[in-house]
Amino acid sequence: MLKKLRTWIFRKKTKAVIFDYDGVLNDSLDIIRQLYNEFYARGVTKLYFKDNQEFSDFFEGDMWKNMRSAGMEVTQENKDKCNTIIKEVLHKLDPDVKLYPGVNYLLLKLCAHGYKIGIVSNGNREIIKSKLRQYGLDFTIDSIIGYEQVKNPKPSPEGLQKCLEELKVKPREAVYVGDMESDVQAAKAAKVKIIAVTYGYLKLKKDMREQLRKADVMVDTVDDIYENVKNG
Repeated sequence: MLKKLRTWIFRKKTKAVIFDYDGVLNDSLDIIRQLYNEFYARGVTKLYFKDNQEFSDFFEGDMWKNMRSAGMEVTQENKDKCNTIIKEVLHKLDPDVKLYPGVNYLLLKLCAHGYKIGIVSNGNREIIKSKLRQYGLDFTIDSIIGYEQVKNPKPSPEGLQKCLEELKVKPREAVYVGDMESDVQAAKAAKVKIIAVTYGYLKLKKDMREQLRKADVMVDTVDDIYENVKNG
């Protein structure tokens, strides 16, 4: 049986699964809204979001584009200030952040079946690593690329390309799982197959499916991800 499994792993087309973090693995929309409201409270931005619907209508995958849209001048000083606020606020709110149901099993199953697993996020790598350690899932992840590791965040393909290099796989051997239009754009630019999830940050938007229409596959649940990876 083990010999057959190893043969299947060697022959399978998809060798690596790369995930966006927030909105795909981590159910953090409300926490990120509170983070942006803290930017407002400290005078960094000019927009306050009263609820998740309002925030979802505003939010895009490019963090610094979001900050410009919220009225912040994107300078290194303001970026450093944002990074400090991010670490303070997410540390405080960290206990409230949970994985989407089924993510724990999905990562363990992918790992057990020999897939390399990466994360490419516009979030902070150290915060992601810390959270995965708390979940007891850090051993399943082979590469994490956050916004500090790239010059150009998504929708640029830079993060995905760097992750592919670290995983030592070719674009055609990987699949990216995201929830934003910027994830689709980054994957297409990197020539990586893209699975778009509908349960993420865009779930409250009326035009969600329109924004994700260029994805190779669109899925509604975490459970659907593995089947599409396996059949890819």
